[in-house]
Amino acid sequence: MRRYASVILIAFAFLLIFAVVVSRFSGEGSPGPNETFDPDKIIIVPETDDIEITMYNHRTGKLEKMPLEEYLIGVLAGEMPASYEMEALKAQAVAARTLIISKLKRFGGKGCSKNPGADVCSSYAHCQEWIPLESMQKNWGGSFDKYYGRLKQAVNETVGLIMKYEGKPIEVFYHSTSNGKTEDAGEVFSRSLPYYKVVSSPEGEDLTGTGVTFSNKEFVDIFSRHYKNSLNPNNLANQVKINGYTKSGRVKSITVGGITLRATDFRMMYGLNSTDFTLQFGKSSVTIYTKGFGHGVGMSQVGADRMAKAGSTFRDILLHYYQGVAIEHY
Repeated sequence: MRRYASVILIAFAFLLIFAVVVSRFSGEGSPGPNETFDPDKIIIVPETDDIEITMYNHRTGKLEKMPLEEYLIGVLAGEMPASYEMEALKAQAVAARTLIISKLKRFGGKGCSKNPGADVCSSYAHCQEWIPLESMQKNWGGSFDKYYGRLKQAVNETVGLIMKYEGKPIEVFYHSTSNGKTEDAGEVFSRSLPYYKVVSSPEGEDLTGTGVTFSNKEFVDIFSRHYKNSLNPNNLANQVKINGYTKSGRVKSITVGGITLRATDFRMMYGLNSTDFTLQFGKSSVTIYTKGFGHGVGMSQVGADRMAKAGSTFRDILLHYYQGVAIEHY
């Protein structure tokens, strides 16, 4: 009897294992009764533990908890037009995911330095932009389902992927529109990083110049709020001088009224679109013309979209703008 009991137990265990194996392939996407099994169509999704992040919502002033991948849909909605090419949206999803992963304490990050208790905040001025579902519905109206579906697809098809350099998440920067080349991080921020080099960016006809005009008095008043000097509003052309340019063609530094400052500081002071600027002095005004939009470091979102239109994958895009990185699961 004991022998037969053992045989029965072994048979039962075999049937149980068989049932589990069959159930693994009997859900959504499995072949039906009239379909043939194609192993090439199996999609391998990396295992994740559905990380929950804490975000400081700068619009409400409150901390909000949400799943990481759900948070990323809100980031894409705030950071890149949902009408952009899918591969550009995927590149943005990986860049955004890398940024938040690098901030999480469980991965060695320090969280949002401006808001204690938060991993990240919803402001583009400090971390990266994030907008809630109701804003998406308001912005997209009848196209909500279409655009939300595209962003969700971009997040789902890159799930878990981030950019690493020497095994660690990189420090992520990206911008709207370059001047045709990206900028070295050291020209904008406190230090250079090996994966941010000057590379070409295919902005094409999207690279248009813009100009902003200040009266001589306005120009002097703005500068005087930051620096004490004797800037004369009647003779600006002889008091303002561009000193040199970076490898990307952007202004490196500028001297105003005897005071030399970085072009990045001058840009912020006058609210300029970029540091690729020229000045045109009139009798009673000065016009500053700029090319591109943003600091120029890392991925150009317009350039990413144009690369995608030309057939580049999200990996091609990221490996172009972030030199020497590896795209891996976090």
